[in-house]
Parts: sequence; structure tokens; C-alpha cells
Amino acid sequence: MLNSLLLAALVVAHDPGYYTSLANHVRRWLGQEQVTARVVTPREMSDALASERIAFLVGFSSPTAAEMKTLHAFRARGGKLVVFHSASPALADLLGVKPVGYAAAPAPGAYSRMDFVPGALAGAPTSVRQTSTVLQRARPIPGRSRTVATWSDRAGRSTGEPAWLASDAGFWMTHVLLADGDEDQKARLLGALVGVADPSAWSLAGHRRRVSERAAATRAYALRQVPRAGEIHATWDHSGCGLYPGDWGRTMRVLREARVTDLFVNVAGAAFAHYPSGVLPRSKTFAQEGDQMAACLAAARGTGVRVHAWMICFSATRGAPATLDDYARRGWRLKTPKGALTDYLDPSNAQVRGRVLAALDELQARYPALAGLHLDFVRWGDAAAKPRNAAAVVTQFVAEARRRVRRPRWLTAAVYGKYPACVATVGQDWLGWLDAGLVDYLVPMDYCESNAKLDELLAQQATPRSHARRIVVGLGVTANESRLDARQVIEQINLTRKYGFAGVSLFDLDTTLEKSIFPYLKLGVW
Repeated sequence: MLNSLLLAALVVAHDPGYYTSLANHVRRWLGQEQVTARVVTPREMSDALASERIAFLVGFSSPTAAEMKTLHAFRARGGKLVVFHSASPALADLLGVKPVGYAAAPAPGAYSRMDFVPGALAGAPTSVRQTSTVLQRARPIPGRSRTVATWSDRAGRSTGEPAWLASDAGFWMTHVLLADGDEDQKARLLGALVGVADPSAWSLAGHRRRVSERAAATRAYALRQVPRAGEIHATWDHSGCGLYPGDWGRTMRVLREARVTDLFVNVAGAAFAHYPSGVLPRSKTFAQEGDQMAACLAAARGTGVRVHAWMICFSATRGAPATLDDYARRGWRLKTPKGALTDYLDPSNAQVRGRVLAALDELQARYPALAGLHLDFVRWGDAAAKPRNAAAVVTQFVAEARRRVRRPRWLTAAVYGKYPACVATVGQDWLGWLDAGLVDYLVPMDYCESNAKLDELLAQQATPRSHARRIVVGLGVTANESRLDARQVIEQINLTRKYGFAGVSLFDLDTTLEKSIFPYLKLGVW
């Protein structure tokens, strides 16, 4: 048996990048539950597992024979495994579950909540909200495993599709835990899993005490804040469907009560449109949910919330496979220096620019109530080969957009915060755009958890101070790069005020903002 004094957990990310970011979220949630966790690579796993009781495996789609040998040895010592989104027959056999194949969600919101079987997992929440678009489906094997949670759709109807399975060896999730809200419940769920491995390491009573203490301290801090007149309070809605797809009225009520002034709603990109576009490929969301731009604007009427159409300019990552193939045949997609295709489009291609600009014209003509157009991915792909005049090409596009978007309608742009580094890396000379009057407001994505690092960025961006009045600082509340609780958001808002910025925009509109951030902001700072 494992040493009962060793209460830490191990999180193993099989690959760098996306899986490591997911692993870091698991580590963060465990830390919230006062469970020490560390993230390691598979190469470090063998030595690290010698001193742990539970291991969370992220990205183990095809573990090697050596990795499986390490995991079998860990199990033989009594260790528990938690496996996310795997179809590995070897791992499935170790956990006692049966993989039954990959599946995309049959409709938007089909997998929107995990509902736990009462009493099946001690200490687990009743449900956890999360919108998953794909699953690696699995079934329990009689006598070896059982279903402890199933997926429900956004209307609360059970799909019967297993979300979590449990066995003596540990737990199997048919997707990954996403950082898209319901933070306290995800932390509680992970704590409960640790509690199975070692009941002395976590308790539900302790979880409830911590949540209550944090809420009281944050409320007291929020009540000491004061608002600033005339400030922009914006948020990005990445889904393009609001907090409650199919019910924009409910989302707008949340925004109005939270004193949000501006909403950047992601309804269009070079490869999709959530409205009946005659220029861009119409999305599955439009086909199944209807015109999101029209529904959003109708719900916003009379609320005081200004609505901006958020346009993804030179990225096709949200396009259907057929659309990406078509763009490749047209020669629109950028390539890496080694010649590999990327999902980014060529800003120097006149046809690409023309299509995006035509979509801006279309949005303005169809929806006169729009307060503005918000440009994003108005840059070259990070890993793509770029010409020497990369920055000039992007600036020319922004100038063309400016000629089309006439005041009083705003033209805004989300940009990389580190200047002038972004000029060389992605051709984004946003200081030049400000000086030339090409945008009404810039929204730098200043996503960082460190207030000291944010302060450095803000000091640079506020030189001269005239620039600060035309910058809305983007804060990464639920971004891959940063996760902020309500107190941190308030602290960072106050930092922006020190330099006289026009306001802030919070990423992203999800249940974390609704349940854990907005209630504290409206107590004082907003």
C-alpha cells in the first residue's frame, strides 16, 4: 500500500501545449481544494508516481508500452488513475471500461451538463455545467465498472451517454474538464476523486467551509470599491450564442444587472457565420439555432448594452472541414516555413481581404442597430511564413475596414498586448493604427495572473497617456493564459484606472463570469 502521509496528486500531460494547459487547470482546481498537485511529462511519470496516491492522465490517447508498464505498477501499489478523453484499449482494459468510439455532439449544446448518480461518488456535486462538443464514448463492463455520471443537454434532458465511469482502478471521463465555468463544482469534483484515493485528503465539509470563507472575504473587499463614471465595461462572448443559447433575453438581463456596457458577440469569421450570410459559409449554429445577430440585437434593445459584431478576420479554425479544404484549393491558407498548411488565411491575398470586408459591409447593412464592428485575428498566423511587409499588409486592411465602418459606429480591434514584439511576430502594428486614427478603441489581450506583469504592460501601453483613453484593457478571467477570481479581477480593474484607460473587457462570457465575477463587480467597482 502507498504511504498514507503522501497526500499529493500527480497530473501527467502527454503532450505540450493544449494538454499541458488542461493539466494546469486540473492542478489549479486541486489547489483550490488544498490538494497539492504537480504537472509532469510522461518521461518524468515513473519516478513521480512512486510518491503519489492518485494520478490524472491528460492526453493519453495512445500510451506507449513503457508508459503502460509504469501505470500497471502504480496500480499494483494501490494507486488510483483518472483518465480523460482516451480511446486507448490498453488503458481501458486497465480501468475496466469499454471504449465505443468517438462522437461529435449531434447538436449545439447536446452535452452541456454532467449529472451524477446520487450516492455513486461520495462528495461529488449533483451536477457540473460544461459544454463539450466531442466525446470518446465508453460503456461500463458489468462486474468491473459502473456509470457515475451522464451527459444532459442544455434543456436538462438526459442523453444517457456516460460522462464518468468508475472502477476499482479509478475513474474514466469521456471528455476533458474544460475551463468554461462552474469552477467551484469542478474543484469539488476533483476533490471528491482525491477523497476516494485517500479519505483523509479531502472532505465535503472542508470544501463547503472554504467556499463560504472565500465568498465572505471577497464580498467584504468588493463592498469597499467605488465605480468610475463613464467607464467601458465590456465582455467577449466567444460562443456567439450568449449564456443561454436560444434565450438571448436572459443573457441580456444578466449583462444589464451586471452593468456591462458593451458586448463583443462572435457571430462571424472568415470561415463561418451565425447569421444568414450571403458572403460567409453559414454555420451549423445558424442552421440549428437561427440568426444569432438578430436575436442578440432584439434582446439588447432598451437594456443600454451596446452590441458589437465580433469578426474573426484571418483565422479559419472554426470552419467546417469542407470549407478548409476549399480555402486550401484556392491558395488562401498560409503555410509554415517548412510548407505545412495552417488554418490561418493570407492577409495579403486580395480575395481573402475582399471576402472579410464584404462581410463587414453585409453586417452593417443587415443590422443597423449594431454599435460597432470588432476585429479579431487581424494578423498573420503565429507559426506561418510571413513576408517582409507583413505589418504594412495588415495595416492596409485595417485602413480599408476604417473606410467602411463610419462613425458613430465603432471600429475596435483585439490585439496582442506586447508591443512592439507583435509587429515582428504577427505583423500587428497597433500603435501605428492608433496614431493614424484607424480604430476607435484597441482591446489588447493583457491576459496574465500576475498584477506586477500586468502593471508593466499597462505602463507601456499608456505611453503617451492619450493612447490610454483609446484602449480598453482585455483581462483574461477564463483564458488559457490566465484564470482570475473576483478579487483579482477587481485588483486588475483598479490597475487600469491608475493609468486612465477607457475601461476593460472580460474574457469570456461564461458561467464563471455570471456566477462568480459579476455579482462582486456590481457591489462596488462597477
